[in-house]
Parts: sequence; structure tokens; C-alpha cells
Amino acid sequence: MSVLVCENVTKLYRKHPSVINFNYNFLDNQIYAIIGKSDSGKETLLNLISTKAKPNEGQVFLDGQLLYNNPLMAKRICFISKKMSFPGHLSIREICQLMASFYPKWDNGYAYELMHFFEIKPNTLYYKLFPNKKELLLGILGLASRANITVFENPLDDVDAKDRYDFFNFVYSHHTRYPRTLILSTDYIDEIESIVHKVLFFDKGRLFENFTTEEIKTSFKYLSGKTEVLKSLITGIKVIGVEERDNNLTVCIRKKLTKDEIRKYQKYLIKISEVPIQKVFIYLINLREMKGI
Repeated sequence: MSVLVCENVTKLYRKHPSVINFNYNFLDNQIYAIIGKSDSGKETLLNLISTKAKPNEGQVFLDGQLLYNNPLMAKRICFISKKMSFPGHLSIREICQLMASFYPKWDNGYAYELMHFFEIKPNTLYYKLFPNKKELLLGILGLASRANITVFENPLDDVDAKDRYDFFNFVYSHHTRYPRTLILSTDYIDEIESIVHKVLFFDKGRLFENFTTEEIKTSFKYLSGKTEVLKSLITGIKVIGVEERDNNLTVCIRKKLTKDEIRKYQKYLIKISEVPIQKVFIYLINLREMKGI
């Protein structure tokens, strides 16, 4: 079991706060997604929880032990970023050997299984890989590390949709077989929301909302219908997003609907549907910006 605890973590970047008073417990056997704009500070946060940077204030603990300056802790955390690279003269086989020398639970058989699936030959030199294959390789290394805490920072930006789909399916099946803590930051959140357990919304260095995926499904709903009809039905309801096309209106509401409310909307031919995680994030960010937060 592994619990990663962040207590009042603050990190300055060029004298400006990049992460501000971050408090959160990452629990074992969960898959987390951290979502934020490019300047939100989420990259700095991932560096902090992966021992790649130290906070100016606060502490991070793994199973009750301080995370930093602790070689034993470093072996229990694998950080995979698209910015990672290896010496070009190394073969993929040699890179796997390096990983095996550092991570005690390294699964070489699984790494080779995924490389075969994605057509990455072990004898290929690293510098000869195309960018999409390099990113797939990094993702494979992260999974095969079987580290207690595995962190992926935008791992598959240059990978096509089909390979991303296949890789995220491997993430789910491998996590089911070897449960541990996975923390992902990706711009393709809608592609992984079916495998994620908890979602953290990050903005301007702060954690401003966090939900389980089930909470998002029950607490946010789309209502769609004729503009005049729908407007008359949502008076007094908290609307966080509005999209109007011709005479059709779609609103995103933050509310758990009762059975009576559902029947009322259905009576007036109002369609009720789930809101994708990415849209929930966009609507909440827009509200923050409107309020000047």
C-alpha cells in the first residue's frame, strides 16, 4: 500500500508562485487525472510529487516518510514525461536493462509484449525511433516499471488516436492486474475518463476542485431542448455553461437531479445527458475568469 501525502506545498518559479498551498492525499490503487491549462502549474506539481523538484514550503510524504533526499523513495516513483530522452546510441533493449537496474518490480516480459504490439523492435537504436514511437516507448516504460507511484506527464501528445486508445486500454488492464497509484496529466482527458477514478482541477497554481468521476456524472448534467421551453424550466438553477444553436439551447447545470425533476424535464421533451470531464473543467474555468479569480 502506498499513500502520497502533500501538506501545504508551495513552489516558486522565478520568484513567482507556481504551486500554492497544495494539500492532497493520493491513495493507493487509484488512477488520478490532473487537469489544467498550460500555465496552471500542473507540470510543476508533477515534478514535486516525483522528486524532480523540492518545494519552497511544505512537505511531501510517501507512506509516512519524507520524499526528498531519500534514495529508497526514488525507486518507488516512476516519472514519465514527453520531455524525457535517452542517449541516441542506446538500443531499446539496453534502455529496458537500465530500467530494470533501477526499478525493483520491473516487468521485462510486459515491456516486450507492448513493444511487439506497437511494433517497436528491441534492437532499434533510440535515435532512430520516430517521435510517436518514442512517446509510446516512454509510456511502455512507465507501465512496465510497476513503481508504486507512476506519474505520466502528457505522455502521448504526438501519438495518433488509435494508438492512444490502445495504450490507455493497456493502462486500465495493467492497473487492474497490478493495482497501484497512477497520476496522469493529459490534454486528452475525454479519452481516459473511463479509466480514471479521481480528477483534480488545477488553475493558477491552486487546486480549485476535485471530484471522483462518479461525482461528475451525478453532479453535472446537460439539459437540451427548445430555447424558450428550457429557459422557463431552469429559473433558480445553477447554470455553469450555455451553448445555443439556432432555436436549441443546451445548458450545463451543477445539480443532482431528483426523479421528479427528471420526469418534469422529460415531460417537456428536454434531453438529459452526461457532461464530459473536459467540458466541466472548461465551464468552471470560465466562471473563475468571469469572477476574476
